[in-house]
Amino acid sequence: FAGQINGTTGYEEAGAQGLIAGANAALKVANREPLILGREQAYIGVLIDDLVTCGVDEPYRMFTSRAEFRLMLRQDNADRRLTPLGRAAGLVDEERWQRLRDKQEQIDDTKQQLDTTRAGDVTLTKLLRRPEVEWTELIQHCPSLTMVTEEVAEQVVYDVKYAGYVERQQVQIARQQRLADKRIPDNFDYEAIGHLRTEAKQKLTRVRPISIAQASRISGITPADMALVLAHLQRGRTSSAADDAS
Repeated sequence: FAGQINGTTGYEEAGAQGLIAGANAALKVANREPLILGREQAYIGVLIDDLVTCGVDEPYRMFTSRAEFRLMLRQDNADRRLTPLGRAAGLVDEERWQRLRDKQEQIDDTKQQLDTTRAGDVTLTKLLRRPEVEWTELIQHCPSLTMVTEEVAEQVVYDVKYAGYVERQQVQIARQQRLADKRIPDNFDYEAIGHLRTEAKQKLTRVRPISIAQASRISGITPADMALVLAHLQRGRTSSAADDAS
């Protein structure tokens, strides 16, 4: 029903909206703060933000390409991302909450073990960061890792291997929040932005928004588009500063 009202198509999209609508209806009755998921927290957050800020001209489908922070929204960390939020909203019972806490404790303990165990002149953590190294190779250097469950081992591997990329994306998230009201020059050339969608180039060129905040509210302009505009704008200012310094 929520999907039909808001103009989405697909069972998952409808189910996601129904879940949030039901949770917030209960929270409102209880005079509690609503459950609002950010774009960097969940695909549901991306979907709802798109519907609220952009509207729909045709049935909306949730594609991973609509999210600018996809690395944060991996399926392997969904429970760690969303269970605490669900717990705060009263959607997660004590058994499930304790299960997550136990899992997180095992993950933390395993990471500490990798940090303190060496394979030659490097720690197992640094060894695991190498693309060609798998979990089975770590077991050869530390047999006690055979006691780690497959679920925990998989999460540790992802966390260690993706750590650098995740940190960079976290910096990007903070930067976008700071630059939400950044001004756009009148002569800004959207055609020069590589990988920017043709539709986005046409709409931005036609409207000529004066700020990033205004540009982001244009119907059909996605946060992924704005991430590209921000990056290009930032590079342009950096180049200008370098030219002035020289």
